[in-house]
Amino acid sequence: MRVKSWHLGVVFLLALAVLAWGAEGISGYRFDQQDSESILLFPGARHWFGTDSLGRDLFTRIFYGARVSLFIALFSSTLTMILGVGLGALAGWAGGRAEAVLIRTLDVLQAIPSFLLVSVLCLWLQSRLEIGDLNLKTLFSLGVSISLVHWFNVAKVTRGQTRQIKVLTYVEAARALGASPLRIFLRHILPNMRGTLGVLFALQIPASILYESMISFSGYGLQSPQVSWGILLQEGWRSLSEFPHLLLLPALVLFLTVLSFHLVFRGPFSGRLS
Repeated sequence: MRVKSWHLGVVFLLALAVLAWGAEGISGYRFDQQDSESILLFPGARHWFGTDSLGRDLFTRIFYGARVSLFIALFSSTLTMILGVGLGALAGWAGGRAEAVLIRTLDVLQAIPSFLLVSVLCLWLQSRLEIGDLNLKTLFSLGVSISLVHWFNVAKVTRGQTRQIKVLTYVEAARALGASPLRIFLRHILPNMRGTLGVLFALQIPASILYESMISFSGYGLQSPQVSWGILLQEGWRSLSEFPHLLLLPALVLFLTVLSFHLVFRGPFSGRLS
């Protein structure tokens, strides 16, 4: 059997999931366990990926941090699809002024640098939310901020698909029989967009992972002693010249994760976008 590139992507993502939920058991170290006698060690037999400036095991921290990054990616991608599909379908079905308002609004929002928009929204949400736990508030703010910027393209695709499908014969027949717009969308329009929307959802995941990393790297996301890939990149950047493994190893895992998602969803499912 010929091994395809997307097979390798699946294998890596499965391995990542196992390591993310079993990192501490596999390495034998807690993600926040400090050791003053093992500070800034290079990769070796005892610490496979080395240690950081507080003697914490980098292997454990990288894969434990995957929990945070993947959670935010899945949460924000789900919310992105809800917003994008809902508003796009509404505009495509209603047409006229509602559609024109949505398109003009999207044109304006997409002209704003997305990283700036996510950062501002994240800071604003953190100052407004009344959630007691700081980490939960930060995670929620990150996920919502990313989704509020990423739904634009999903809405445009959904709008276009809805406009094409709503004029088909079986949709017109359902309208003539008195079916409500919601029933028509759920029973006739949405099933015909499932393939395209599934691929769009999958492609949101790596994009969200990158955004979480950039936001945390900039200092607007989670803060130490919590751990995510963005925090690890931020910490590694400070000592790049003397201890490059602190930056390069988290960056490598992040790169392979994003690449794997793209390989998987541009492989067997890419034809559904056409």
